[in-house]
Amino acid sequence: MLGERCNAQGSRKFKRLLLEEDYDGILQIARDQVAGGAHALDISVAVTERGDEGEQMRKVIKKLAMGVDVPLVIDTTEVDVMEIALQTAPGRCLINSTHLESGREKADKIFALAKKYNAAVITLTIDEDGMAKTAQRKLEVAQRIYDIAVNDHGLKPEDLVFDDLTFTLATGDVEFVDSAKETIEGIRLIKQNLPGVMTSLGVSNLSFGFAPQARPPLNSVMLYYCVQAGLDMAIVNAAHVMPYAEIGSEERNLCEDLIFNRREDALQLFIQHFESVTVSTESTVADPTAGMTPEQRLHWCILHRHKEGVEADIDTIINRGYIWNEALPENGAGTTPAPTKHEIAVYTLNNVLLPAMKEVGDKFGAGELILPFVLQSAETMKKTVSHLENYLEKVEGVTKGTVVIATVYGDVHDIGKNLVKTILANNGYTVIDLGKQVPAETIITKAVEANATAIGLSALLVSTSKQMPLIVNEMHRRGHKIPILIGGAAINRRFGRRILFAEDGNAYEPGVFYCKDAFEGLDTMDALIDSNRKPAMLEQLRKDADMEMNRASQVKQSAVSGQRSAIVPAPIQLPAKLGQRVVKDMPLEMVLKHLNMNELYRLSWGAKNTHGAEWEKLKADFDARLAKMTKEALKDGWLKPQAVYGYFPMPSGW
Repeated sequence: MLGERCNAQGSRKFKRLLLEEDYDGILQIARDQVAGGAHALDISVAVTERGDEGEQMRKVIKKLAMGVDVPLVIDTTEVDVMEIALQTAPGRCLINSTHLESGREKADKIFALAKKYNAAVITLTIDEDGMAKTAQRKLEVAQRIYDIAVNDHGLKPEDLVFDDLTFTLATGDVEFVDSAKETIEGIRLIKQNLPGVMTSLGVSNLSFGFAPQARPPLNSVMLYYCVQAGLDMAIVNAAHVMPYAEIGSEERNLCEDLIFNRREDALQLFIQHFESVTVSTESTVADPTAGMTPEQRLHWCILHRHKEGVEADIDTIINRGYIWNEALPENGAGTTPAPTKHEIAVYTLNNVLLPAMKEVGDKFGAGELILPFVLQSAETMKKTVSHLENYLEKVEGVTKGTVVIATVYGDVHDIGKNLVKTILANNGYTVIDLGKQVPAETIITKAVEANATAIGLSALLVSTSKQMPLIVNEMHRRGHKIPILIGGAAINRRFGRRILFAEDGNAYEPGVFYCKDAFEGLDTMDALIDSNRKPAMLEQLRKDADMEMNRASQVKQSAVSGQRSAIVPAPIQLPAKLGQRVVKDMPLEMVLKHLNMNELYRLSWGAKNTHGAEWEKLKADFDARLAKMTKEALKDGWLKPQAVYGYFPMPSGW
């Protein structure tokens, strides 16, 4: 989500601070948005009261660059101000925005800047005929902009972010009653027809003019359906977005009626309903946790992302002196001896906190929660577990084994890893936590140095999970014998089976074990240190991996003792020339026969989440597109495959 409050056009507070040159106040607005879930910040400093937009942009960006660690979105209509911003910002920026309203002259300048400074560009579906209103028109304008940016300026498709725009639904104008529906369908068409590009939307524009209490639910429902259609980013006040599943059914239906124009009186009913809804304040909102036990409150706080009060609930549970369970009497004591504080803490971790986080994960998997909400729940979990650890006992000098854990390079998420650390450490293992964004070499070196029993790798993102096979390959190449446990939202059991095999085709013998949660990680570690359980677990892992790779299980043959053969091997025929060879002219027809269609269509062309009849239709479109591109490539010669291979001498002992 793109935070929208650092924009002088959309935030009175930001504009006031800008005019007062209160840059510390501006930084606090930025930090509040990041804390609320914003992944990037839209920056607009143009005000009619001042004529130094460029200088203001430079000062604001310098201040924010030192205080927030998210990308900046440069929002200005002036090309010279864009360049000042791109020169000032230390990281990669996103330019907001360009279009073709006055032809392509200005767009050409902006695309040239983007190429020069390695920036991405938000492009609006506007041309000489104005804002595109229908989904088909939005696609046509997007295709024209794509052609200019990619084919004329050399930008990559992933450098383009298309905003297909939406209009406010508050006017009731017949011309715009279908605008939200057309916007959602426009996103779908752009993602399907322009593989690699991203999409964005100023979601709050939809609710402009409505009462303040009506805007968050309408924006949230719109965001939900846009994400389903393929939206990658949204310009919205992140703190005011509500999870779709947490919006009441009545309000959700009113919002959907309005967005999809399902009934003629949708606008009237929507306005009438929210006229009777007052803007909530802390003094008027009923406490949703009233009447709950401390355990139920903790579960609720993790699920609904509320950090306040979790330490007090932990203290209450521990000092109460018994384990609460719905099946026990109110005092919970029964006839069993009173548990220790450590035992209560372990029970609370296993039976209250982890199930709450699992429910968050299940809602994320079902599409009911978007990633920012998951991360906020994880932060609440982190705070809760951190306090709970004060009551967990650690036995010094005794260990079941040493585990080196890390979040892989490029990934800044460590909540899951920290939970694994807590559970392993409190079940007898020594845990060496290398933190997050850890390079492969650091992980391997530390594991060898510590004589680790196992390595634990975590990744939240698909892109960063690629570090895992890299580490497995390097461990295999160096001949290390340390098992590797992997986990995280981006991967699954099949992924773990595939990366068991290194680049040379052989399995990493110590094993690569996918663990769906911290408890499976603990069970896997207990099996690895158990000489009775370990062989069977490794054998099953190998069978599952062989089946995944469609190959017969390769059972290692025991070595046969005896004398070596006296037969002298025939000399190996060496190639005429050793070393590297370059093939500069490969028959295109031959290369095209080996295309992996599943990888091309589902990954490269963006159809990974399409299934059923929709997939069949899309596949037919892709087949036609591929045939057309193949014909053009063969005719015009714009695709020229090349290859590099070589023959190299190897030591005889290898």
